[in-house]
Amino acid sequence: MNPVRILDLDKKLLIKVAAGVVLLVVALIFYLVKESASEQDFTYSKISEINEGNVQSVTETAIIEDVTQSLTMIVVDISGAVVNPSVVELPEGSRVYDAIDKAGGLSKDADTKILNQAEILVDGQKIYIPTKQEIEEISSSGNSAMILPSNMGDGRSGLININTASREMLQQLSGIGPATADKIISYRNENGKFIRIEDIKNVSGIGDKTYEKFKDRITI
Repeated sequence: MNPVRILDLDKKLLIKVAAGVVLLVVALIFYLVKESASEQDFTYSKISEINEGNVQSVTETAIIEDVTQSLTMIVVDISGAVVNPSVVELPEGSRVYDAIDKAGGLSKDADTKILNQAEILVDGQKIYIPTKQEIEEISSSGNSAMILPSNMGDGRSGLININTASREMLQQLSGIGPATADKIISYRNENGKFIRIEDIKNVSGIGDKTYEKFKDRITI
């Protein structure tokens, strides 16, 4: 064969091989660039999702903190016939039944006949839940001066707190019947707590003579 023709064939083969190699390199580079871009897009997407999640989490936390901080808390002492007698913290405006629930609920021997569970609590209040046996002993003794310290702010036995006493407890005061007890509660609701025990005379139907009958048995 002609040496010149063989040389021409070798050159053409080399050109084809070189072209193939170039195409292969270009294809490899294109693939690598595409994969890198995909990974970058995925990373950016995840970062974006995480950031959005953090923003939402921070927003929700801030809202919860704002609501919590806007609540004024009070502390009351609840004892007697409840599952967990203790000092509990509650939002201002809570009622006796809220304190009972916070203390684990009523025990099996609890008696709530003389208890006003709908009464609004005040900071520092003492709540005592009597047992059925205690109520029976009070009833059988016939001693109306024997008052359990239920809802008494200072906890002094034998005194009824006119700012927190229930309708039933108020009626244990000499000269106070159901109608007058309702007037006392209405007065409290409309005018707020009594500042002095003498202020109870501002309630319609309670004059000096009636006040003298029970003034030594009341407190604020």
